[in-house]
Amino acid sequence: MRISIMVVSGVVLWIGLSDRLQRKLHTRGFIPDQYRFGDLYNISNLKQFKETRWVKTDGLTDWDKPVHRSKNVDLYTIGDSFTTMDTSYYAGRRNRHIWLGTEVDTVSLDPDVHSILVIEVIERTIQERLREDYAELYIRRGFQIRGKCRKVPVAVAEARGLFWENALNREINQRLEFLLFNSNMALKCKEIKAGLMLSWFGRTHPGSLISRDRQFLFYEIEADPRSSLSPFTPLADADIDSVVVNMNRIRAHYLDAGFSEVYFCLIPNKVTVCEPARHPHNNQIPRIEQNPRLKAPLLKLGDQLRCHPEWFHKSDGHWNASGKRLWLKYVNEMVAVWSH
Repeated sequence: MRISIMVVSGVVLWIGLSDRLQRKLHTRGFIPDQYRFGDLYNISNLKQFKETRWVKTDGLTDWDKPVHRSKNVDLYTIGDSFTTMDTSYYAGRRNRHIWLGTEVDTVSLDPDVHSILVIEVIERTIQERLREDYAELYIRRGFQIRGKCRKVPVAVAEARGLFWENALNREINQRLEFLLFNSNMALKCKEIKAGLMLSWFGRTHPGSLISRDRQFLFYEIEADPRSSLSPFTPLADADIDSVVVNMNRIRAHYLDAGFSEVYFCLIPNKVTVCEPARHPHNNQIPRIEQNPRLKAPLLKLGDQLRCHPEWFHKSDGHWNASGKRLWLKYVNEMVAVWSH
């Protein structure tokens, strides 16, 4: 019995250490998908926010791919979890994507075509990613141009250090929790507890907050005004100016490296779209867009997105397939302009 327990514990620990192995076991049906109902459902376990049709509402289809592709535009994108779609949905002749902070890609720019870079940033991370860390994230870990830029070995070493630090302290705990307590029966028990907490005490599990009308669920870090990443945290003009200066620096770096242009796309938080009057708003994105010092062109999809709260998942902080199509519309229309 003791040996059996040790073997089972060892197998569970090994699976928890490897997200790749966990995905393979999920693909073969041995364990349930830990993200099958959305991040915010995983945090809150509120039954009314469980999306049982996640794949259908989140996935793009072949109909979303461009009918025509540019012959003289190569598209490069840097973004976070909002832009993890396949690059075949972009209309460039050649399309390359970097998931911010996790990859470094060395490319060769074709001098005979326009090389365009689009950088996507979600509202809650603007002050975090476009202030002190801007050079590390968007230059040292961005696209490296052969003959123009050189990868910095320290960045790779730092990335490895971050992997072990995070995997053995935070990510492994999350994977083990999903592995052991993500069965349908375990989720039923969690739902009962979460429902009682909300109905009796008006509270949700730490990490999530519910809208006042109880129609939307948000990440606590973006909806709590005490959070530095919240759009309800006051920002001085100097905070906005610092972001604008760094956006200009990033653009200048890539223009010097041979890119034809660098665009930024600032995406509003889910709470900004679904419950903007929750607290006084700092209006960070409009203030950046209207800043007279800004030289970088913008893809402004925020106004249209704010009219469609249904374009966000009800069980997650990310947009659904409709939001992704809006992003693709703006990016591919920009590619078409450069194609003429």
